[in-house]
Amino acid sequence: MKRSADDQETFQAIRKHLRHGEYSRKPLQLRRCEVMLDAAECEWFMRPPDPWDIHLPPRVRQEHTTNQALLDALKMRELIFRAFPRVQSAELRMYREWEVEEPALMMTGSVQRETEVSPRIVPLVMQARLFGFRFSLEGGVLEKMPDEMPVSCS
Repeated sequence: MKRSADDQETFQAIRKHLRHGEYSRKPLQLRRCEVMLDAAECEWFMRPPDPWDIHLPPRVRQEHTTNQALLDALKMRELIFRAFPRVQSAELRMYREWEVEEPALMMTGSVQRETEVSPRIVPLVMQARLFGFRFSLEGGVLEKMPDEMPVSCS
């Protein structure tokens, strides 16, 4: 599929918004993004831990990585619906890149434009779940999705 100049500008704007995170200065890397008439599919890689976090306890580093991943998922949903007004639903997937293994699926989302979540809901985990994201947490840390967990929820 050939991209129009408008699409290229939109993807550049999305990349600009996701260049730096709140918990990691590393840029978010898109794996694949496809926009159809009224739907979108997008995949990206989790940001690695920030190099400045190297001296933090491992648990705190993992919590920062989890919080950044949740913020990125929510932001990706927001940006897709803002950038593409005709898109009503999106299938989103986030992977973690490993040095020696295949990328691991960490989060999926079957998200809808019309879904609204009260801004008073503060926990990121609850916001993400209410918007349609599925993921596995172990002690508050994002884990690889179990093989038996459905990839998308209808």
